[in-house]
Amino acid sequence: MKKYSFSLVLLLILCCTSCDDFVFGNMHINYTENPLEQKEVPHSGADAMVDSLQKKAPFTEEMKDPDKDGVFHNWARCVVMFKEGHSHGDEKFHGNYVYPAAPWRQEEFVVVENNNAQYPTVKVEWEKSIQTVFEKKLGKPTPKQPYIRLIGGDKNLWGICLYFLDKDGKLLNDEIYKHSDEYQIFFTISDVDDKDNPYKVMDCRGTWQLDKNGENGKVDPKPLESPYFKKVDEDGSLGKNVFERRQNATKNLFEYFYRDTWHQSAMADGMREFYNIRLLPPLDATDANSCATYDKDCVGLKGHINFYYEANEPTSNFRPEIDGRYETGEKENDTWPFKVKGFTSDHEQYSRPSYILPYFYLSVRVMKIKKGKKAYIPKATIANKELDYAGYWDWMKSVKACAPFYDPDWNSKVTPLEVPEWEELTRFNIPIKVYCNRFDSDPTNVSPTEPYYYYLGKEIGLTGEEAYKASQNVKTHGFGAFGNWFL
Repeated sequence: MKKYSFSLVLLLILCCTSCDDFVFGNMHINYTENPLEQKEVPHSGADAMVDSLQKKAPFTEEMKDPDKDGVFHNWARCVVMFKEGHSHGDEKFHGNYVYPAAPWRQEEFVVVENNNAQYPTVKVEWEKSIQTVFEKKLGKPTPKQPYIRLIGGDKNLWGICLYFLDKDGKLLNDEIYKHSDEYQIFFTISDVDDKDNPYKVMDCRGTWQLDKNGENGKVDPKPLESPYFKKVDEDGSLGKNVFERRQNATKNLFEYFYRDTWHQSAMADGMREFYNIRLLPPLDATDANSCATYDKDCVGLKGHINFYYEANEPTSNFRPEIDGRYETGEKENDTWPFKVKGFTSDHEQYSRPSYILPYFYLSVRVMKIKKGKKAYIPKATIANKELDYAGYWDWMKSVKACAPFYDPDWNSKVTPLEVPEWEELTRFNIPIKVYCNRFDSDPTNVSPTEPYYYYLGKEIGLTGEEAYKASQNVKTHGFGAFGNWFL
């Protein structure tokens, strides 16, 4: 009886739809609509995280309220999403396809809880968003101090999106955008951890030891204090304290690009650099095709970060090499100790340079300023290429630009500026480990024994060979909600 009932239902479906619709889905394309103008932000894991928190509201515990007359009044929670992506040229970001079987996670989350302590509570969602399927199978425990773990590299970008909720669970982001001329979020290397304790910036490459007989050597993966940041911490010329010194060295460790939109549900399109990107007043969306990066209204709810240290950038965007190790270096432990597949044999010395794999705390600072004072750096200063971004200033329409992502008090060394007075509303510090870097692999002749695959595997309990195999079928592009996400 059940068999005949199923057949009857199937027959009705076929009768009520065309054969093509039933087999292939509706293939009709409406060419009268511009999909780019209709686009809203597709789903990401952040939707589930925010929804889950909103169901737990109201939040009734004691907490600070430093912005009683502003849009951050009664803020209680902040979801921070780190989303893996890649460059579409210039500042354009395309989120990578979410692939659950990958040896790393494409979306990682932190939940920040407001409180009455010095800093808000930072909870890294390890089991939900950091731990891989391989670690679950191996039964690897959650570390005592969970952390965000990222992959470094020139084209390996990580979107950072912040979702602020008030005590009643209301999402504040659109209200923040409505008052964007009063707020900017800054991102720097912190001087303290999430609990206000001093810490050292570490290099997670550990110690390399060559074999005296020319065979494979050893790697002691225990992190070492970064020589570069040890000097930074001791360099009084960089600032009067460790925070200021690390702040001024931040741009050498990572780059961050603001990619805020006109409203929370708007999204870039991956093709036009400033499509839907928020611009400084009096500019509006119609100016998107004829503006420059300095025209952006830098808020900090949306943006992306990358870790790349090879010194190949021109003029003001020059970035020094941090803790470089070279095959021909003066120190014996500068040379990668494992043999790799070469062009002439399967047992050659790895010859590419290598740079720091940092463990540090990212300081996220929500700052407020008097209305109309946020953009203060004149176009003439930018034309003199004093800012860190070596972009096209001559297209700039705005009279003044916002401060760079790492320094609210940035000033010109040529013509001193009247720097506005900022108020820090809140600050939280997120632990981050860049545990491998795509630069540590030769794209012209990939070998499983290269540093990239060694550290990729080591982090999750695999060998370099296993990590290499596990990463071969990872998708970058895909269709559907989790494949069409742009900043």
